[in-house]
Amino acid sequence: MDHFTQRVLLVGRVTPDAVVLLGTAFFVGVDGVLVTSRHVVGSDASSLVILAPSLKTFNGYQDISDKSCSILNATVLDVNPIADLVLLKVEAKASDVLELGSLDQVNVGDVVDIYGFPHCVDGRRVLTYQTATVGAKVLLDSSSVKIKHAVVNTQTRPGQSGSLVFSKKLNKIVGLLSGTYVPQGGYVLVMGMNPAELNQTSHIVSAEYIKEMIQ
Repeated sequence: MDHFTQRVLLVGRVTPDAVVLLGTAFFVGVDGVLVTSRHVVGSDASSLVILAPSLKTFNGYQDISDKSCSILNATVLDVNPIADLVLLKVEAKASDVLELGSLDQVNVGDVVDIYGFPHCVDGRRVLTYQTATVGAKVLLDSSSVKIKHAVVNTQTRPGQSGSLVFSKKLNKIVGLLSGTYVPQGGYVLVMGMNPAELNQTSHIVSAEYIKEMIQ
């Protein structure tokens, strides 16, 4: 489990005042290639960085007040806007590679592990391990293309987009967390939150689309 502390990292953007945290990314190759959700990066490919890992074990206490960081400049390698994925490249190497699987190999009722940084967009830098049950497998229409997703029974928060989704049963990365399902239509913020987002219906996109991008 501790090896995920070196594999799952933060994506940020350098601004004149600070490094603004955008979301989660993870290594998909030993040659410095990472993947995250395209909506994390947006259409601006400039000044992107990856924060080097500062944690070695999940059992260690993470100092929330520590804002120091070491950054690696990142460039956009490839984009799949239909599956909402982007590959980033840094001058670093992962120690090993986990196999990329597919949601085809996952059954409803299976438990998956999620590794990411909830609330990092608010400056909270805590790598967090969660588990969730696959509640459904769905096809989402994107530019008239049906993209394979799974619905996991957990509430996810801003910053977790791009999180690694792992199956212990398969010993494979099976997906990437896209985010919480939000119904279309108007809404009213309550205490700075959208009540429509407070549900245990989060989507992950199949890792097969990542595999296609790196082959």
